[in-house]
Amino acid sequence: MDVQTLISQVKEAETRHDLEQLGRRLPALQIQLIRAGVNADELGHIISDLADAFTGRFIHLAEVSLGPAPMPYAWVACGSQGRREQTVHTDQDNALILSGPADRGVSGYFDQLAEQVTTGLDACGFVLCSGEVMARNPKWRQPLDTWESDFKQWIEQPERKSVMLAQNFLDLRCIHGEADLLERLRRRILALTRHNAGFMAALAVEALHDRPPRRLPGDWLTVLTRQAPLLNIKRVGILPIVSLARLLALADGVMVLGTRERLQAAVDSGRLSEAGGRDLTAAWDCITLLRAQHQVRCLEQGRKADNRVAVDTLSQEDRQRLREAFKMVRIIQSTTGRRVAGFLLQ
Repeated sequence: MDVQTLISQVKEAETRHDLEQLGRRLPALQIQLIRAGVNADELGHIISDLADAFTGRFIHLAEVSLGPAPMPYAWVACGSQGRREQTVHTDQDNALILSGPADRGVSGYFDQLAEQVTTGLDACGFVLCSGEVMARNPKWRQPLDTWESDFKQWIEQPERKSVMLAQNFLDLRCIHGEADLLERLRRRILALTRHNAGFMAALAVEALHDRPPRRLPGDWLTVLTRQAPLLNIKRVGILPIVSLARLLALADGVMVLGTRERLQAAVDSGRLSEAGGRDLTAAWDCITLLRAQHQVRCLEQGRKADNRVAVDTLSQEDRQRLREAFKMVRIIQSTTGRRVAGFLLQ
């Protein structure tokens, strides 16, 4: 299956049904790519590029159905799509930035557009966000001025919920529409965060909250248990690196989005040592590849892909690699991460 051909077919699809048919190819595509030796970073870019194409085409079909948009807007993705780190087991996280205040008629238009796009993506395998962080939720469909006001409140009152909301939206990337709306918001956010030690300190605390386990599930179990121990590899392995890389980038005022790119930016600034950057990037590559390979096993067995790895399905070599990767994440959290947090808390 040629990726560029599939992207072209998505961009030229004439109906929602056509897009749904193309969406059914995505699980087979991940299997093909991983079996061909594609690494997790390349996979993330490919699946994200496809998610972008599906999003753009659903927006086009919605505008054909509803008529031209009543005002300029930007459809933005956050989360793994924003960072270009998606796999086929990814829910959608998106939002709308409107260029100005919306009356009832304008709100109704964008409500219908967002509903058509998000449900279309869901039908293609990019499932609805359980937390409703989507453009179909009026809370995440706001004028630029309101977005700026919301971020200002989150940053100036950094309670844990506020920090978690802001953290999610620090990965924004424009998928369709007026990219300048997002750039204006991004510049404002950067100015607010860099001059607010309280928010940055709260972000540091949140970034260091989750730590990979010292031992893998099953390391201490005996044959008396019949149930294979499961490890949520995203929660305990991937998210801690994502959060740490985001913190390091924001502390330096660097607004690159990808985790690997953020780690390199931290090395370039001197905030992360060359060795630390190399080792943490290697840990990232290891953990994300093991997740992608696990998802392929799920798909080949006729199951939905997920992030819950049965440790006993891993080879001894992979288990050792995972232990070493987790150890490296904990070390960087305890050294560089805590050093940044300590500096910010002063």
